[in-house]
Amino acid sequence: MTANRQDEQDHPLETLFDEALEEAEGDKLRVADLLEAYGTRSFGPLIAILALFIIIPIGAIPGIPAAIGLVISIMAAQLLIGRSDPWIPEQMKRLGFDREKAERAREKAGKWLRRIDKLITRRLEWAAGDVAQWMAALLCIGLSILMVPLEVIPFGADIPAAAIVMFGLGLTARDGLLMLIGFAISAASLVLAWRWLGPGSESGTETAAMLIHFSA
Repeated sequence: MTANRQDEQDHPLETLFDEALEEAEGDKLRVADLLEAYGTRSFGPLIAILALFIIIPIGAIPGIPAAIGLVISIMAAQLLIGRSDPWIPEQMKRLGFDREKAERAREKAGKWLRRIDKLITRRLEWAAGDVAQWMAALLCIGLSILMVPLEVIPFGADIPAAAIVMFGLGLTARDGLLMLIGFAISAASLVLAWRWLGPGSESGTETAAMLIHFSA
């Protein structure tokens, strides 16, 4: 096993983040750079790092969660049909983030990334098998769509993004426990989305009013 691959197994989040920054060219970290870093390995690293970018500060830019969610849903659809390597349309490859902001976010989140990495290991592989992967891919599509309306709520997109991070890491490290946590967070996302955006909810009424206002 190569040093990078061993690091990815031992410290998945830290290693994925660092490799993404190393691949960045110029002042932008683009989806194309991420494909260059992990595109030949599996869908797991790409899904994990993209969803992580929604949770950390650079994902707070309006429109970013929806754009990243679209990229994730395209990759998840390919995982569903059994494609071995990710394909992203050229226009979406140009989607990027400010490299300096990403580096600052990496420094601030470092200790939390290390704490999460210590919990990741290869276990409960039955929960990371083919059926679980298929279900996770299907949920990633649904969660990506769910992030669009939740984006109008402060940090609302972070919850489905957290589920996607768990799925991505579970696929990367073959950690069935993380996959199960991803399923649990997915269920919580649906419940919270209904409470926030469902008919009769105060947040849902406010969201509907905002959408009507912007479409008028």
